[in-house]
Amino acid sequence: MSLVSPALAADVSIGVLALRGPEKAKEMWSPTARYLEHALPGNTFRIVPLDFDEVRLAVRQGSIDFVLTNSSYYVELESLYGVSAVATLKNRFNGDAGYSAFGGVIFTRADRNDIRALSDLRKKNFAAVDPSSFGGWHVGWRELKRQGLDPERDFKRLTFEHTHDAVVYAVRDGRVDGGTVRSDTLERMAAEGKINLGDFFVLNRQQVEGFPFLLSTPLYPEWPLAKTRQVPEQLAVRVAIALMQMPETDPAARTGMITGWTLPLNYQPVHDALKELRIGPYERLRRLTPGEVFAQYGYWLVLALLLVLVAFLIMAYVGQMNRRLRANQTQLKDLNATLEDRVRLRTEEVERLLEREHFLRGVVEMVADVNQILITSTSMEEMLKACCDRLISHTDYRVAWVGLLRNGQLEVAAKSYGPAEIMRSILACRDKGPTRGALSANRTVIEIDPATIAADLDKAGVRAAVAMPLRGDAYAEPLGTLCVMTGRVAGFDQEEVEMLEQLAGDIGFAVHAFNQRAETRRLQQERISNYEETILSLVDMIEKRDTYTAGHTRRVAHYCELIAARLGHSPEEIEKLKRAAILHDIGKIAIPDAVLLKPGKLSPLEYELIKQHAEEGYRTLVRIDMYKELAEIMRSHHERENGSGYPRGLVSGQIPRLSQIMAVADAFDAMTTNRIYKPRKEVPVALEELRKLVGEHYSLEVVDAACEALRDVQPPPVADQLPKTPLERQRFAYFFDDQLTGAHNASYLQFMLRNGLPAHLSHGYVVLLRHFSAVNMTSGWSAGSQALAGFAAALMGRYPDALVFRVMGDDFLLLTSQRLEINGAYLKTLSPLEGTQVEVEVRELDPHGADREYLQGLL
Repeated sequence: MSLVSPALAADVSIGVLALRGPEKAKEMWSPTARYLEHALPGNTFRIVPLDFDEVRLAVRQGSIDFVLTNSSYYVELESLYGVSAVATLKNRFNGDAGYSAFGGVIFTRADRNDIRALSDLRKKNFAAVDPSSFGGWHVGWRELKRQGLDPERDFKRLTFEHTHDAVVYAVRDGRVDGGTVRSDTLERMAAEGKINLGDFFVLNRQQVEGFPFLLSTPLYPEWPLAKTRQVPEQLAVRVAIALMQMPETDPAARTGMITGWTLPLNYQPVHDALKELRIGPYERLRRLTPGEVFAQYGYWLVLALLLVLVAFLIMAYVGQMNRRLRANQTQLKDLNATLEDRVRLRTEEVERLLEREHFLRGVVEMVADVNQILITSTSMEEMLKACCDRLISHTDYRVAWVGLLRNGQLEVAAKSYGPAEIMRSILACRDKGPTRGALSANRTVIEIDPATIAADLDKAGVRAAVAMPLRGDAYAEPLGTLCVMTGRVAGFDQEEVEMLEQLAGDIGFAVHAFNQRAETRRLQQERISNYEETILSLVDMIEKRDTYTAGHTRRVAHYCELIAARLGHSPEEIEKLKRAAILHDIGKIAIPDAVLLKPGKLSPLEYELIKQHAEEGYRTLVRIDMYKELAEIMRSHHERENGSGYPRGLVSGQIPRLSQIMAVADAFDAMTTNRIYKPRKEVPVALEELRKLVGEHYSLEVVDAACEALRDVQPPPVADQLPKTPLERQRFAYFFDDQLTGAHNASYLQFMLRNGLPAHLSHGYVVLLRHFSAVNMTSGWSAGSQALAGFAAALMGRYPDALVFRVMGDDFLLLTSQRLEINGAYLKTLSPLEGTQVEVEVRELDPHGADREYLQGLL
C-alpha cells in the first residue's frame, strides 16, 4: 500500500549541510531521494547541497522543504524558524548496527611529542571546520573551555578550513599544530585511503562502551532530518515512516554511510552546549553587563538587603529569648536526665530490631524475585544480568556480578549497573580476594576489608564483599562464583549470608541447566508442542509490557466465542477464532516502548507506528506452520467494511468472517475498558455505538449477533488512572517527571486537570522563586540547575505527602489533602538558595474552586 495519496504529490527539496563539499553531499544523499520517491510514489525528491551560511538563508526564504544538518544548526533553526525534527539518522561504520550519537576529536600529528595534552595547545596554531560547525568546532570548543583554554586568548592563531577534510590535511601537512573535526572523520578518510590513522595522535582521548570512533568530547545526538513550516504534517509523517522502515542493506543507507533512521532524539544536550558557549539561540547571554543587571534588579537587591537585615534583627531577638528559656529549663532537664536516658536506650533497641526486621524482609523479597527470574528466563545471559540488577535493588547492596569458568579461566559473565569506581574494580575482584578463595575452597568466603582488593571499592562506600561458588548440585565442582558487595557498616548478617548461599545454589542449578544443550532443546521442543502454554506465554509477554491492556486478549477471545456461537459457527471454528484472538496483538512486540506505553493520546506519527502491529504480528506468526491459519485471521482484525481499515484496506466481501467477528469483539472491549486517556462506556452505550458503525466499519450480521450475545456481559471493574505497579510508576516517571528536579512536570498537572483532580487534594500552594534568573547570570547555568534541583529536593523532603509539580520553569505547585504552613524564608535556608538574592514567595489557592482557572494558566 502506498504511503502517500495522489493529493499530496509534490516536488520536495531536501537541503543537506555539505560538510565535505557539494559533490560529496550529492553522492551520499541522492540515493535517499530515490528511495523516498520509490516509497512515496508521485513525489519528486531532490538533494540541495548547502554550506553553513546557505542553510540558514534557505530555511528563512522557504526554498527547501526538509533540512538535514548538524545538531547545533537544527537547534538554531528550530528556535529562529520553527523547523521540527521528524527522524534522527543512525551512523554506519564497518558493518556495525549503527550509532545515533557523535562527538568531536581533537588531534595533532603523531610525531609532535611536544603536544600530548590539551594544555600543550597554548600558543599554538589551531584549525577547526567552521564557526557554525557543531561537530567540527562547537563540541571541541566546549571541551577546550572546560580544560581552561580560551581559543581567542590562548591560541596563537585560530583558522577555519570550512570542510572536515581540509582540517585533517592542514594538521597532516604541518600548516597548523592541532585541529578538531567530527568524531568519525578520521576513520572514514582512512577507509577511503586518503590518510593513515597512524599519522595522528588524539588529545584528551575518551573511551565510551559501544562507540567505535576516536573521541575527545562527550557524545551528542546525531544529525536530524527536520521539516520546515510550509511542509504539510501528513507528508512529514509519511516521510518519517518511510525513513524508519529503510533496511540497513538498502543502497540509500549504504551510500549515506548510515544503517537507517530512528525516532527524533532528545536534543537537550545540544541546547546545553550552545548555552554554555553562549552562541546560536543563546548568543544574547553574552550581552548582559553588570550595569544592566543592577539597572534591572537594583530595586530588588536593595529590598533583599533590607529583608536580610530585618531577619537578622529578628533572629537576634529570638536568640536572646531562647537563651533565657534554656536557663529556666536547665533544672528540669537535670531532673529528667535519668528517665530520658532509659527511654532513649529502649527506643534505640526497638529501632534496631525494627531495622533488622525490615532489612531481612527486603532480602527475602529480593531472593523471591531472583528465583522468579530464574524460572521465567530463556537466555542465560539475560537471566544472569537480570539477577545482578535485582540484587542491587536491595538498599544496601552496591554491586553484584557473576563469574563463570570457561577453559579454566574465570570470566565476568554478568554484572549489575553501579558507580564507575566499582565497575573499574570488577577485574581486581575477579583475580583475587574472596572470589578466588571461593573457587579454590568451594565454599563461601567473606572479605570485610574490600580496600585490600581495590582502593576504589572503599572510596565507593563498599564495606564488605561475599563470594559464593555456583554449583550444579551441592556436591559438584564450582561452575563459577556469585559476588555481592554491601555498603552496610556491619557487613553481612549471618541469616543474610545463608539466604544468599541458597540463592547461589539456585543460580548454579539454573546455569547448569542452561549448559545442558540437549536437555534445553528437548524442553524447548516440548514447550513448542504444548500449544496452549505457547499461546499463554506470548500473551503474558505482551501484557507484561503494557499493563494497561492486561486481560484484553482473554476478554476479546471470550467475546469472540459468544458472538461466533450466536452466529452458529462450529466448535472447531470457534476454537480457532479464540486462539487467533488471544494472539491478535502479538505484533505490538515490535512497537517501541515510547509509543506503546505512552499514557495519553498518540500523535499522527505514533498512531502510524501502532498501525504496523497487525502486519508485524502476521509476519511473526505466518512463518510457523501451526500458526498460519491464525495469522490470516488476526491480520485482518482492523480492516473496515468501507475500506478505511489497515493494513491492506480490504472492503466488505474481502474480509474473512472470523476477522469481522474479532474486529467487533476488539472494539467492544476497547469501548468498555477505561484507559488512562479516556473513560469506558457502559455496555448498552457501546453496543449502540457499534450499531451506528454498521456498514461503515462492521458487518450488520456480526453486530446483530454481538448485541444479543454481549448485552449481559460484565466488563472489567473500573480502576483509577494513577500508577500502582512498578512498571506503571516507571512509565509515569518517564512521561510525567521533570528530569532536572525529580518533581512532576506540567504535563502531569495538565493530565490531572483534564481527568479531574481527586477530591482529597483540597489544598494548593504556589511556590514562586523571585529573581532566580540572577543565579544563572552570576553563577552559570550549571550552578543554577543544581540550585533549582537542590531547592526541589528540600521542598519535597519538607512536605513528603504532597504532590509537587515544577511549573513555569523556576516555580513549583503543591497539592495536598491537608492545610500546610509553608514558610518561604525557611524553605530557602534548607536549600542551596540560602545566601542568594532569590526570594521564595508562597501563595495558597483552592484547586477545586475559584483558582482552577489559575491552575490552567500555570501550564
